[in-house]
Amino acid sequence: MPVKYYLYVSGISIILISLFSGCGSDDNWVEQHGYGPVEEKIELGDMDVQLARKGMDLFNSYCSACHAMEASISGPAMRRAVQIRTPEFIMNYILNPAENLENHPVGQELSGRYAINMANMGLGVEEARAIYEYFRYYDEHGADPDVE
Repeated sequence: MPVKYYLYVSGISIILISLFSGCGSDDNWVEQHGYGPVEEKIELGDMDVQLARKGMDLFNSYCSACHAMEASISGPAMRRAVQIRTPEFIMNYILNPAENLENHPVGQELSGRYAINMANMGLGVEEARAIYEYFRYYDEHGADPDVE
């Protein structure tokens, strides 16, 4: 293959990669899904009641001092969170509250509305996913999952 042809194909490839690599998409991702370790779309699938129960236990242990499902305490009520925020946003906010409070418009608005800023509870991605599933279950059923 002639060198000229190789350079031409390489140049076209670089241009196409640049065009389709999502220039500016990082800003859009952060706007939609917040700052944090969750950087890919979460596929939810069917409701996982066992995971929701685990999330309920985690919520009661780590979150309920400031949040309730139906009422605002020193943080917002969580019942309808799944209707207004993406799973990725909720998980990233749980996992990285400080950066979201400081840099994300939603975090800045919440910081202005509530006297206490959300603390980092040191939870992992799996735990944040369980809490999200609890929110999802509660939003759908209007009640906690039955504990067996």
